[in-house]
Amino acid sequence: MPKQKITKEEILSAAFQLLRKKGLEAVNARSVAKEAGCSVQPIYSSYTNMDELLKELFEYCRSYQLDYVRNQLDEENYFGSAGRGHILFAREEKNLFRFLFLSRFVRGRSLEDIYKQYGIPEVTGSIEKMLGLTFDEARQLYLDLMIYTHGIAAMLATDALDTADEDIHRNVDHAYHAFLEEARRKK
Repeated sequence: MPKQKITKEEILSAAFQLLRKKGLEAVNARSVAKEAGCSVQPIYSSYTNMDELLKELFEYCRSYQLDYVRNQLDEENYFGSAGRGHILFAREEKNLFRFLFLSRFVRGRSLEDIYKQYGIPEVTGSIEKMLGLTFDEARQLYLDLMIYTHGIAAMLATDALDTADEDIHRNVDHAYHAFLEEARRKK
């Protein structure tokens, strides 16, 4: 009986699982083929080269990460829960975090680019409503906290930090209040 055709989705799924388990440095045509249970031929039939596969994998991982963080969102506090979700993702999915935020595939070259690529629109809207800020003020407060929480998350994902969640949340809350006070002072 001939082997079933390996689909592009199966190749992408195999690359995703390999990335999760072993990190970006382990993702190559042979390792993806082995994970998918095929030769390298279906990979190069589906993708021009490995870079094309990695670019699609980046978008796949980005969607996974957004769903992950959205599942952590608390409707009472989108803002705080988004930051906690980002940090939790870094702690639990280190290899995916490194690929999404610390690799050559990150497309942002400015803070505005980073906000557009990684910000969650409903979080900005929640800040605006909850705190009575203008859209621009809410966006800036969100960006400030994104940068702060991302620093903590990056340290967790690279094993430069191994701190209890309670300590992290206390520091993030302190930064939030400082950023909020600054936003209100500017009004």
